Order: sequence, then C-alpha cells, then structure tokens
Amino acid sequence: MNKITSEEKFNRIFSVTLMVMMAAVIIFITVTNYTEAGDLRDRLLLLAASGASLFGVASTILSANARIANFFFGMVNVVIYGAVCYFKGNYGSGAINLLYFLPMQFIGLVSWHRRGGSAKTQVKARRLDKKGRLLYSLLFLVGTVVTYIILCIVKADKGMSVSEVLLSPDGALRTLRWVILVDALATVCNFIGQYLLSTARMEQWIFWIIVNVSSVIMWTLTARADVAAGINASLAAVYIAKYFFYLLNAINGLRIWLKLSRS
Repeated sequence: MNKITSEEKFNRIFSVTLMVMMAAVIIFITVTNYTEAGDLRDRLLLLAASGASLFGVASTILSANARIANFFFGMVNVVIYGAVCYFKGNYGSGAINLLYFLPMQFIGLVSWHRRGGSAKTQVKARRLDKKGRLLYSLLFLVGTVVTYIILCIVKADKGMSVSEVLLSPDGALRTLRWVILVDALATVCNFIGQYLLSTARMEQWIFWIIVNVSSVIMWTLTARADVAAGINASLAAVYIAKYFFYLLNAINGLRIWLKLSRS
C-alpha cells in the first residue's frame, strides 16, 4: 500500500476545503436571493448558475491536481455558463464557452488519455519552450487588442461610432469600456488557457489567474450595473464568489504543475 506524502495530504485537504466552502457560499447566495431574483427567467438563471458553478469548481480542482475527470465536469459547466453569459450581455465569454470550450473538453480528454492520464493517475505535465512562451505572449497582447475592438463594435448602441465608445468621457461609457476590457482579457486568456490545459502545459495556470482576476472584476462591474438599474445582483454575486475560489485554486494549481512539469 502506497504511503500518502505530505504534499498529497495537503492537496487533498485544500481541494476538499475549497469545494465545501464554494458549495456553502453558492447555496447561501442562492437561497437568500431566490425570491428576490426577479421573474421566472431570472430565478432559473440563478439556479442554473449556482449548479454550474459547483460543476465548474470541481472541474478546476481536478485539473489543478492533474486528474482527467476534470473534463467531464467541465462539459456541464461550460454549456450552462456560456448560456448565462449570453443572457447577461457578456458576449465574449459566452461565445468562447459554447463555441470553443465545449469541443476542447473532448480534445483534452483524448490528449490527456494519451499522456497517461486516467482515473487513478496524474497526467504527464510539460512546459513550453522559449519560442512557445514568446508566441503565446504575442497571442495574448494582439488577441486582447483585437477582441477589445470587436467587443466595442458589438456593444456600441445604434447610431454610435466605435470612436465614441473608445474615447467618450461620458461616465457610463467609461464604465462600459472597463467591462469590455476585462471581458476581452478573460476571453483571450480563456482561449489560450484552455488550449494549454488540453495539451497539459504548466503555463495554463498563468492565464487562468488572469482569467479569474478579470472575471471577478467583470462580474463586480456587472453587479454594480444591475444595482444601478434596480435589478437583483444575486446572479453576479454567484460568479464573483465562483471566480474568487477559482483564483485560489489556480494559485495552488500553478504550484502543483510547476513541480509536475519539472519532474
């Protein structure tokens, strides 16, 4: 019988604690805000978001521990989260979940299996070389700029030019620009991070950390906009909590994969 190392014991305790805390926070937000969430559609979105968040945190915890089962939980999460993002107007995050993340779950499942990942064994992690790091850094910078401009065009009101959205000193448009920027950052880093996850690269966690920080900011701004418009912000609160816990897990995932890829 193999002896459990102190490293494995820490990872198990951390993972279980994170999952329990996440579940407790999500259930609390859902129960206390359900009756005030709005009409039937808003209530259903709240329930869907809460359920998907639990699947999502299970997926990220398993991926941090290099377990192939993360893709099964990820399939459920990306479908529901993509739909919720679409209904809340965060089109970049919505599109990338439904059109990119979903098929990448299947690709990752096959890729990890080929690299030795199974229900009982961790996948063989690896790192990018110098050319790979330079390539993905350029993709990040160029992709963020291009995505930001595209989202500005998409979110511009009828009769409003893109230059107005980008340069207007209006307070509402300034807030919109921040929402678009963090949405663009999350979109690009999600795109790169998912590919690096599916190919078992350690550097994925750098992009996941950026995704999580950006997503916390994006949903915080969304919550402020909901409150200002007289809309219950419980749905946004669910995702603020979700990505905060994701951030904690991503930091731990980076630590684990630094060791796995080195060995």
